[in-house]
Amino acid sequence: MPQPKVKILGVVYGIGMNINNIIGSGIVTVPGIIWNSVQSPTVVLILWVIGGLVSMLGSLSYVELGVKHKISGGETKYLQTAFPNPKYCISYLFSFMCITAIKPAITSAVLQSAAQYFWYTIKEDQYKYEIKYEKIGWTLPFSPFWTIKLIAIAILFVITAYHMINNRLANMINQSLAIIKLITYTMIAIAGLFQLSTDTSRNNWQYSKSVNTDFTAYSSAFLLVMFSYNGWNTLNYSLDEFKKVEKKLLFSNSISVLIVTVLYFFVNVAYISVVTQEYVFNHENENEVIGAIFFNNLFNDRKSIVRIFTFLIVLSVIGTAASNIWSGSRVIVAAAESDYFLSRYSRKLSTLHESRDTPINALLAQFIWCSMFILMGSSFTITSFQFYSKFSIYSGWIFYFATGIGLLVIRNRENKKLQKNKMDKSDSELDLNHDENSETSEVNKLYTAPLSLVWLFVLVGLFIIISAFIVQVHCSSDPHDCKKDRIHKMTPFLFSYAFLFAALTFWYYYWWKSKKNEA
Repeated sequence: MPQPKVKILGVVYGIGMNINNIIGSGIVTVPGIIWNSVQSPTVVLILWVIGGLVSMLGSLSYVELGVKHKISGGETKYLQTAFPNPKYCISYLFSFMCITAIKPAITSAVLQSAAQYFWYTIKEDQYKYEIKYEKIGWTLPFSPFWTIKLIAIAILFVITAYHMINNRLANMINQSLAIIKLITYTMIAIAGLFQLSTDTSRNNWQYSKSVNTDFTAYSSAFLLVMFSYNGWNTLNYSLDEFKKVEKKLLFSNSISVLIVTVLYFFVNVAYISVVTQEYVFNHENENEVIGAIFFNNLFNDRKSIVRIFTFLIVLSVIGTAASNIWSGSRVIVAAAESDYFLSRYSRKLSTLHESRDTPINALLAQFIWCSMFILMGSSFTITSFQFYSKFSIYSGWIFYFATGIGLLVIRNRENKKLQKNKMDKSDSELDLNHDENSETSEVNKLYTAPLSLVWLFVLVGLFIIISAFIVQVHCSSDPHDCKKDRIHKMTPFLFSYAFLFAALTFWYYYWWKSKKNEA
């Protein structure tokens, strides 16, 4: 019989856990890309604030779902409740996508960022300067391009290995990396504020009125902003370990998102104050190591000092990858316990090592799959970080949108049930069944997200899903090149739906197998 989980999460622990999962590679990778896209520093900051507000909307909506369910599992459980028919289809699609697409893509994107910063630490230069942007992976020389990919896989191997060895060791290393992460990004924010007080830092801010009029630039930039905020729903996967969910989850979620929003705002102020506009607007690179350029400019090319700080960024990003690898392996185990895989694979993937108590089989399967993601993405585009970041966050928002709709469905169902009970029962029956009928209203009294905020969250999700397909390209005289460029920009989103189709196929087999067993 499984032992009940120890309830260790309070507000402070929950805030720390959420912040550690939200703050990842995005804040040291995408700010330069976003600045290059929208051009105006003021608009850049507005987008980051909007991203924080949207994350707060989602976080508050998920608090209500957490209070209603009070069990771990996140979207898997919420979608089961909202859409039980046909045979937990939406919930199965989410589990399939999370295991085979969303988690591996996020991990691959993060590892790509860590490998790039590690290369910068060693070589003191961005490796993309040495290759042509329009090339694809198979046409490039082994070094430096494929060397970076092998570095990413090597980091993945090290993280996977220490998670296999011992849970206590993994927890100690991950907590240490989280502390390094917070210290590093706080130093960036403080240094930027100090630099902002100098006259030389104000040059970039003079271009705040220079705004890109291309709508697609903003939709693409906003998607990358939301990638950087991803993880605001982390605590909903650990509610079994929460002390008094109804009292603690609201404060943990809202405070952590607020802290991250403020930190992201000032880190971007730091980048804009220190990094030169000429670098950011250089289209020969994608600004994926803006953190390294920040320290390089801040310390006036003092290589030894810059290397120390870029290595701190490497450790910070590795901490994010480690967090994803830990949670990803647990999602695999949970899905295997629900028999979502073929029976013989489910038994193996759900098994923990007898002495180490670690999901070795799940971790090994995850390592192989993520390694394939790194190599496959790099084979057809050198911007595999952008590809996987857009692919993962777009896929994730499909289910955030579905979960928001699910909350509205659950509310409507509960309200109809209460009204029906009042209409069908006499006064005496209502008194006898008061506890049963009032259970839902008691839960709603604990916390109910404002209806307007839930609808706003749903509408933002709909906007993200639709706007991704509105792409604009600057066509040359050759219409074939124009079509090729448009398809290239839509590829991450097309891949999302390809994986969804595959998920639907596997769900059909799961449904057929269940029907066969019931017969």
